[in-house]
Amino acid sequence: MITGEVNMNIWAVGTDDGKSTYEIRRKWGEEGKKALVIELYPTISVENCGVLDVSTMHLINHVNDFGWKEMRIVNLYANVITKKPSISELQENSLAYIEEILEEEDIKTYDIVIAWGNSLLTHKGTTNVKIDLLSMLEEKGLDKNVKCISVEGISLKSLGVHPLYLGLHYPREKWNLMDYPLKESLEALVQSEKRDKAEKGKKVTNTAKKKGKAEKGESHEHKNQDVGSVENVKTGQSVVD
Repeated sequence: MITGEVNMNIWAVGTDDGKSTYEIRRKWGEEGKKALVIELYPTISVENCGVLDVSTMHLINHVNDFGWKEMRIVNLYANVITKKPSISELQENSLAYIEEILEEEDIKTYDIVIAWGNSLLTHKGTTNVKIDLLSMLEEKGLDKNVKCISVEGISLKSLGVHPLYLGLHYPREKWNLMDYPLKESLEALVQSEKRDKAEKGKKVTNTAKKKGKAEKGESHEHKNQDVGSVENVKTGQSVVD
């Protein structure tokens, strides 16, 4: 007979009012790897940092798959969300805080895991935050550290899948880490942003053209009315008639 024991230390960084959480850090061993997991937005405030949300629970259930002994969860946005958010609620990004972590001396020993999922794919603000973050990782030479979660024996349709999705669909399968295609993903986001700008530019141009045509038509109509009035005066006919 054996006895197992795990002691976990938990730290959290956020604002006094509980509205923003920048990091929740959990450590349960000395001999093992560290992970920086980047998700979309937090659901836990500093005050209740001991609570396990469902996403974190699924990650902890699979930390042995990854060999982790410490996990730091950060998010693209710092706003604490307790239900499905509206776009207006996601205002404060966490890039400055994340950059501080990326400048720590031992950061190249970390698995840096992209796990923000597929939400807000068409939201311009979120696209820009992702571009800035991936650019930051590339500039700091962390390409080889950047990973995403895969499931053994399962072909996932996308990369950077959120742990909540994985936990709901593949809770008992073994999870693995695979290299995240940072350069390709960054290029795809940049191209997407360029297309959006081009499309908006076309819309503005088309709107301006339509407005110009309308104004030109009104001007031509007024001109014809003026000419008709002059002719009526010459012939002695009443304009009212």
